[in-house]
Amino acid sequence: MGDVMSKAASWLQTLVVTTSALAVGLLGILYVYQEKLLYFPSMPGVSKLTTENPEGYRRPDEYGIDYEDVFIPCADGVKIHAWLMKQPQPKEVSTIVFFHGNAGNIGYRLPNAAKMFRHLECNILLVDYRGFGMSEGEPTERGLQLDAEGVLDYLHSRGASTVDSSKLILFGRSLGGAVAVYAATTRPKQIAGLILENTFLSISAMVDQVMPWLSHVKSVVLRLDWGNEGRIPLLTHPILFVAGERDELVPHTHMQRLHALAVKSTLRAWLPIPRGTHNDSWMRGGMDYFYTLKSFIGNVVGEPSSVDTKTGQVKTPTDMVDDEDFKEAPSHIPNMLDQQSLLFQRPAKKIDQDEL
Repeated sequence: MGDVMSKAASWLQTLVVTTSALAVGLLGILYVYQEKLLYFPSMPGVSKLTTENPEGYRRPDEYGIDYEDVFIPCADGVKIHAWLMKQPQPKEVSTIVFFHGNAGNIGYRLPNAAKMFRHLECNILLVDYRGFGMSEGEPTERGLQLDAEGVLDYLHSRGASTVDSSKLILFGRSLGGAVAVYAATTRPKQIAGLILENTFLSISAMVDQVMPWLSHVKSVVLRLDWGNEGRIPLLTHPILFVAGERDELVPHTHMQRLHALAVKSTLRAWLPIPRGTHNDSWMRGGMDYFYTLKSFIGNVVGEPSSVDTKTGQVKTPTDMVDDEDFKEAPSHIPNMLDQQSLLFQRPAKKIDQDEL
């Protein structure tokens, strides 16, 4: 009997040691390789370089858009790639800095950017983070922050000869929203406003959502932050929050919370997309999506606007007509990218605005 108990104790001890070692090993892997879990510059079946993209996703001129192919230097010497899509009179209009989500290169955002370019009548700087597309380097949180700073430095120096740097609007979708919020917090005088679409409170809050089993050890393991929740309350800029109510990746409550935290914003606007998921809100929103963005930008930069600042009601512009002249992404492109079904659900032409 004693021999059996001894063997059982030995087996149990081995099991505990082995399990502990596996747990420590797993936590160590998560600590070291966090960037690989968040940033996806390349994926199976999706080209990394814009030059290797399918036809229609390689260059803005495939949509008849005049553009500059630029490489922007960052403070650490890394150069990032961007397309500056220019209106016929680029210094007379606003410029949107488009920070995309966490997967794939800027070419896969061309259908979205082309519609923005046409309907919002703005210049668009479509940016690939370091390690993405044709950009140099490897993606890290600090690296992407330097990318955002480099973009603003470029637009306020060399780019200022092409665009009006006093009319810069940061647009960020998902991860791009965190990049935009960081840039607005650290360079508040260099931008006029923000548009945030389906972004998150923080990486910590997302861990609670997608890896709840890590919640009790995340203070030890988690290095990445992207703390939008702490930065949003500091911003005084006008902010438009675009939220897909069926977002399957970031809980809808994250956007609701960020909107509520923007207590210092001089213009806090809310555009819900009833059937919008994480990546397709711009399509599910139909033309009302573009009506609202154009109206918001008009308010921010002092251009003629169709938003009633007292009621938040969006009046339909008579010169904005829907079109079907943009390409849908190839069916093999994963749902992680900003392309999905072209089925539209038109929400009410209204944004909610708080009187502060």
